[in-house]
Amino acid sequence: MITLNNPELFLFILLLGTACITGGIAWTLRFRRDARGTIWLSYTAAALTGWLCCDAAIIVVPDVSFKFVFSGLKYIFIILTPLMFFFFTLAYTGKDEHITEWKRAAISFLPAVSVFVALTNPWTGLFYLQTGDPSLWIFNHYAGVHGTWFWINLIYSYALVTAALFLLTGLLTSSPPHFRWQIYLLIMSALLPFTANIITVFTDVEGNTVDPTLLFFALSAILIFITIFWLRLFSIMPFARTRIITEIQEGVIVADGNGVIIDINSAACQAAGVTEEDVISSSADALLNRIYGTCLATLRKARLLTVSHTDTTGETHWYDLTVSRIEGYDTRSGGTIILISDATARKRTEEEMKGKDFRLKIAMEGAGMASWEWREGSGYVTYENPLSDNKIENVATVEALIDQLKVYLKNGYETSLDKHFADVLKSGMETFSIEFPVGNPKKGRWVQITGRVLERDRAERPVWIVGITQDVSSHYAARSALVEANTKIKLLTSITRHDILNQVMVIRLVTELAEMEPGESMSPEVRDMIAKIDHSAEVIEEQISFTRDYEDLGTYTPSWQNVAEAATWAKGVISRTGITVSCDTGTLEVYADPMFRKVLENLFENAYRHGKDVTAVTVRFEHRPRDSCLVVEDDGRGVPQELKEKIFKQGYGQNTGFGLFLSQEILALTYITITEEGTEGEGSRFVMHIPTGGHRGYRD
Repeated sequence: MITLNNPELFLFILLLGTACITGGIAWTLRFRRDARGTIWLSYTAAALTGWLCCDAAIIVVPDVSFKFVFSGLKYIFIILTPLMFFFFTLAYTGKDEHITEWKRAAISFLPAVSVFVALTNPWTGLFYLQTGDPSLWIFNHYAGVHGTWFWINLIYSYALVTAALFLLTGLLTSSPPHFRWQIYLLIMSALLPFTANIITVFTDVEGNTVDPTLLFFALSAILIFITIFWLRLFSIMPFARTRIITEIQEGVIVADGNGVIIDINSAACQAAGVTEEDVISSSADALLNRIYGTCLATLRKARLLTVSHTDTTGETHWYDLTVSRIEGYDTRSGGTIILISDATARKRTEEEMKGKDFRLKIAMEGAGMASWEWREGSGYVTYENPLSDNKIENVATVEALIDQLKVYLKNGYETSLDKHFADVLKSGMETFSIEFPVGNPKKGRWVQITGRVLERDRAERPVWIVGITQDVSSHYAARSALVEANTKIKLLTSITRHDILNQVMVIRLVTELAEMEPGESMSPEVRDMIAKIDHSAEVIEEQISFTRDYEDLGTYTPSWQNVAEAATWAKGVISRTGITVSCDTGTLEVYADPMFRKVLENLFENAYRHGKDVTAVTVRFEHRPRDSCLVVEDDGRGVPQELKEKIFKQGYGQNTGFGLFLSQEILALTYITITEEGTEGEGSRFVMHIPTGGHRGYRD
């Protein structure tokens, strides 16, 4: 049975409590391996926990032989603790970046030998020569007389702890104030037991003085606990300010009051193509003039200069030089810091943007364009272009902008502007375009204004609009000439078509009269020939009649066609068939030829003629990953797979053979394609694929 007196019980509880704290720290840090130094501090806490547990076992175990085993095991943890703490300080202070694996192995060599010597001490006696009096083991003097290697290991361990304290002290002096408490507590957690151990080892001659190291270990564990969980040791880690110059990517040159370079980092050496040994103690003016073609006086006056430097390979780099004055205790003790930032990428981007701006300017001048921008509240429209370098004042609201634009509109064109902006304000349409004459529409200039809404307020009113103004007089002149030529051609084709149809009518009348003759008056061969002549005349009549629809194709300028209005107009072709037409496109508009209505009319008529038992036709809008589509579908028998492409060819079909072909041609004028994507037996599904920017005003 284990019995403990009061001093033993106190020490046992103290050791066990301290071991719980250090063990908890080691367990917690094993999950925080991302912060620098955590793994080594966890190893340190684990070694210290083993040390404390061995001391507790020595007190509580009554058998002397077991006490001896735990005392030997304790030496292993005593050897490892200073080594682990030293590696922790290397990592925590950032000094381990220069410690290679072989250097780390060299540092660990003597502790590894010490562990081996401690394990073989019963045969060598290098650590301790005899076992101490068991009655004194409570004072931690179980080893008796120390051997030679004990002192070698002790001195090395003291050297490791001393080096660790120097590293922490250096970090303490170079870190910002808000980091210093955590570093200070780390120093105290090592210094307290270290000092206590030195006092015990070198003052305890009789071997009957209590070792206070264990008490200070308890304080150290509490300090480390506070540092980790209260001062957030591994959440906010200090970075020595002296390392900033070395670590940052910008070049740094430090010159004293006489203009002599006293410090330079590797980034500045690389930018200037020099070495630290070459420039330290040399003149900053000489370096700046030789490399960048400037001097300290010029740089101090400008505060920021962008200069170029050609390296040994012939490649030109650009750098931003920034100067800051450091004030000393007198005019001679001050200094200068020069920051060097690589501006090559920015300069190249600026040059590229400048080239793009020139190209855009030339293009706009050639096209007769002027760009403009309006923002609500700023009170003016800004023109940024070579044609109209001015501002229109007092247009703080979109209504004022409309009023300003109306000043340039004449001859009733004001109402068209009202319509466009009514759609922009109410329907959420993002783009608008209007053309109007300046002066006499027949002889004056024509101008086109195109704009896009970039931003709206919470009430969906436009607050930011950009656009272009373009002189389209030449287009209108060409268009007028084309319209006049088309008018003459249409007149000629109309007369020609009328004359041809009259002749066809004569042919069909003659064939009809011939067919009325009695059967015995002509042979079957002749009657068959008359039937073929009549059929050919009928085909000619249909083809000539088709040109009446086709002659207007492309005659007029494409414009925004309201889909719902076009569907309402087109459903008249099947109004007597009992087929219902539904259209849920709302305010959707499609940029298409004015004959767009004819497209919907052909699709509706196609559903009636070929769908068989069609009861409903639906027009709707779809957003797809690559484009937007206008869909016209019915509930008829659908189109067989092998006919999906043939139905759009000229002449194919059971009627005239021109309906779907004409629809395809009308849509192609504004780059809209049409395909049939329905399933046979479930109904036809004609899909019009609209290019980007080819629709507006649609809202889900």
